[in-house]
Amino acid sequence: MTLASKTKSGRILAALLLTAIVLLWGSGPLWAQIRTIRGEVKDASGAVLKDAAVEIQRTDVPRVYKTKTDKGGKYVYTGLPFGTFRIVVRKEGFFPDYIDRIQPRLGDDTSFDFVLKPGDMSAKLPFEMTKEELAKAKEQSGKAEEIKKQSEEVKAFFTQGLDLAGQNKFPEAIDAFQKALEKDPEQPNIWANLADAQLKNNQADKAIESYQKAIAIKPDDAGLHQNLGVIYGKVGKVKEAQESFQKAAGLNPGQSAVNFYNLGATLINSGKTAEAAEAFQKAIESDATYAEAYYQLAIVNIGLNKQAESLEMMKKYLAIGKNPENLATAKALIEELGKTVKK
Repeated sequence: MTLASKTKSGRILAALLLTAIVLLWGSGPLWAQIRTIRGEVKDASGAVLKDAAVEIQRTDVPRVYKTKTDKGGKYVYTGLPFGTFRIVVRKEGFFPDYIDRIQPRLGDDTSFDFVLKPGDMSAKLPFEMTKEELAKAKEQSGKAEEIKKQSEEVKAFFTQGLDLAGQNKFPEAIDAFQKALEKDPEQPNIWANLADAQLKNNQADKAIESYQKAIAIKPDDAGLHQNLGVIYGKVGKVKEAQESFQKAAGLNPGQSAVNFYNLGATLINSGKTAEAAEAFQKAIESDATYAEAYYQLAIVNIGLNKQAESLEMMKKYLAIGKNPENLATAKALIEELGKTVKK
């Protein structure tokens, strides 16, 4: 080959190489192209979450890119190659969350925002579970949906019962409360409202049974024992009423005065005057400002022929009482008792 031929061949080869390089640069290897993913992480209230861990997981080729949110709850990762990705976000005190099957294109600057719910940060996401764990999670999710549906039905019947009771439609209210309890019999508040409707519908025995069921579910609720005591008192079951009021007083000392007062009222209605006086005295000892206890104790003391004690109680009631009718009676009795005590 002549020198001229070699030179010509060299020029052709150089031109071909230059063309190949241009074509290579023009097409560019896909893995070398740059993409950006950014976003924001907040909680359910809308507050931004700082230092939330953000993993951008490539799923077609195993690789992980990590970053975290800044003080404004924002994150950004630039320099992602072509591929399929999943974004996983974790933050202490919150359930993790993720977005799957992301394929950002060249030049993309796409935003993926997250709202995290309070919970266990280490909880497994679906793609992290075994087949057995995933099946169990689906089963639990199904049960949770069923419970949610049932809860909504219970709430609807309960609300209906309250509305009907408010309209004095007690038979209809009873029916609604019972339908709610058929869905969920472990609701002491529904049993208590059923009992109240039954009592107002002249079904005291059934009301007692309903309160007993409520107490069986929530035995430490002083209010339930107190209300049961009131019903016992109304039907003349003094011993049971006394036990209920004393139980309520023990569970909630702050309401002891009310319970001893109720006990006193029950004992008066049963003709047990001396025991009633003792109950009203305990109510006063529990709360020295309980005006009506002074008034009732004064009335009881008159029956026990204790005029001096009655006069003292009436004077105290006159100083702190607010019931207009009782105040008028107290003034009249003070005048009469004053004459008797002086003699």
